[in-house]
Amino acid sequence: MNVFGQRERSWRKARKRAVSPIIATILLVAITVVLAAVLYVLISGLTHGPGSTPIGSAFTAGNPISSKTTAGAATACAAAAADTIATFVATGDYTYTLTVETSTITFTSALFEVKTATGAVDTAAIGFYVVNVGGTVVACSNGLTGAMTTAFSTFATGNACNGATCVTSTPLTSIYTIVIDMGATNPAGTGTSFVAVGIGSYSGTTSPLSLP
Repeated sequence: MNVFGQRERSWRKARKRAVSPIIATILLVAITVVLAAVLYVLISGLTHGPGSTPIGSAFTAGNPISSKTTAGAATACAAAAADTIATFVATGDYTYTLTVETSTITFTSALFEVKTATGAVDTAAIGFYVVNVGGTVVACSNGLTGAMTTAFSTFATGNACNGATCVTSTPLTSIYTIVIDMGATNPAGTGTSFVAVGIGSYSGTTSPLSLP
């Protein structure tokens, strides 16, 4: 009986024994690595480095309306304070006017493009303009072949941009509209679309907006 009792007590003591120091160290290292990985994911989701913010989450355009210019001057971009769209578009050119639906970007955060039905750049588009509620062109980029290659650099002067002088850091808000000069050939029904390409701290493109 004494032998059996001694064995039972030894077995119970063995079961109460803690894990070895090596296993404990491995477990602590594993837990630390997992916590560090979780913390990294949380922090990287809250902060964005250059080019890490999708342009599609910061800018959307909509409600495209087509029209044909009846009296235009076909002038190259300039920095005048009160030029209307007719100053820059030639008589007989077709245009699309888009509303800015949502936007947290500036005038120099995106490049505008027109795409064909196959996804290629539509070289018929020869100009992009931003117009304020008073009809003044506040930013201008023309003489193009379907796509902007650099950000807007020609701005209206004076109080054209919401009561202030237009500059590169001016917010491109919903008080503005975007006008696309498609040239003299009617693009209706050809399957063209508009996209904005993120630059600077923005990346990617917006979803294609079909142009009627």
